[in-house]
Amino acid sequence: MPATHDIARAESLDAHTERVFSGGTSDNIDLWDVASGELLRTLTAHAIAVYSVAFSPDGRTLASGSGDKTIKLWGMASGELLRTLTGHINSVVSVAFSPDGRTLASGSSDFTIKIWDVSNVNEATK
Repeated sequence: MPATHDIARAESLDAHTERVFSGGTSDNIDLWDVASGELLRTLTAHAIAVYSVAFSPDGRTLASGSGDKTIKLWGMASGELLRTLTGHINSVVSVAFSPDGRTLASGSSDFTIKIWDVSNVNEATK
């Protein structure tokens, strides 16, 4: 992959498409093609650094956690922001989907773990 001006802090590989998302010290999340190294898309909605990204098991949704204390859920087909989850009082440093993709866990530097029902995320509005 070509050099960027961002330091990657979070990466997630989508095994369905062989693409990887990376987040870092900027508020952007970049989608890369693994085979070619080509930058395919940039998602922007966080206010500051992205610390964690995770694909849902079906590859349809990406979750991102940030220093802005939010979790963003993204539709992979369109790159559209589907939902913003709030509730942590400090940076969200980890996100992970359950094996069935219906639940998301988030961990924060506020020393809390939150469990979110994301079973209808593709039907949700922003």
